[in-house]
Amino acid sequence: MTSIGETIARLRRERGMTQENLAECMSVTAQTISKWENCTTCPDVMLLPVLADFFGVTVDDLYGRIIEEKRIFREEAVDAAMEQMRRIIVRCFYGGNSKADVDELAEELRSSLKDGISRSVIQSGNGSVIYMREPLGTMAIKRPETGWNSLFTNENNQRMLQLLADNDFRKAMAVILKKRMLTFTIPALCKMAEIEDGKLLEQMLKESGLFACKTLAIDESTMNYYELTQAEQKMYLLFAAMLFAQEYAEYRAQHCYFSGDMNYFSP
Repeated sequence: MTSIGETIARLRRERGMTQENLAECMSVTAQTISKWENCTTCPDVMLLPVLADFFGVTVDDLYGRIIEEKRIFREEAVDAAMEQMRRIIVRCFYGGNSKADVDELAEELRSSLKDGISRSVIQSGNGSVIYMREPLGTMAIKRPETGWNSLFTNENNQRMLQLLADNDFRKAMAVILKKRMLTFTIPALCKMAEIEDGKLLEQMLKESGLFACKTLAIDESTMNYYELTQAEQKMYLLFAAMLFAQEYAEYRAQHCYFSGDMNYFSP
């Protein structure tokens, strides 16, 4: 098993980087990198995820450990959730007094949406809306107590839309997700995403509420790095926002529309 210093040196060389290049990305000195690679000192344990994410490896890889990865894929869970949503929609909006009725109507709804183009937009009497398209998914929106127009005047919404509209913010998020950089330094992220204004990017990442800034003492200095916090669940909402933004941009009026009449169904 190779030492962590040897592994860092190998990963650095494989990427055509000098010790100075790596030091800049990690916000440490070249002397610190040299000490790591010569096994004079070891990276702080808190820094290991940052290094691993930067190189695109696991912490076990840094230690030279080979572990057989076992994955369990659960695609069927998504299919089951979609089927349950279809049946809930049928029961709530289209009636059906027996299991046979529900099964038949659910199958009709499934058939009408299976091409991935048709959409089901369902509006209830109280203003709530369900939007369903396969394989995109389903989105249920409850009308705010202050009315739909309040969504357009909310300043928090405005700032988030500005972040999503910023090209550097989207480029950074794309790199973070593609390389699974759940911990990173701003210089490293800027290098990978080809972003010049690191200070502005840092400000936007803070405002997004997705990442927390951590400070770590290295030798006689300190470095800052970022990591995905418990606001990780916000990421799912961000995915939904981007997904439906694309859906809106590409929207074509090919859909099944249902409004009000709970017994009405026409695929």
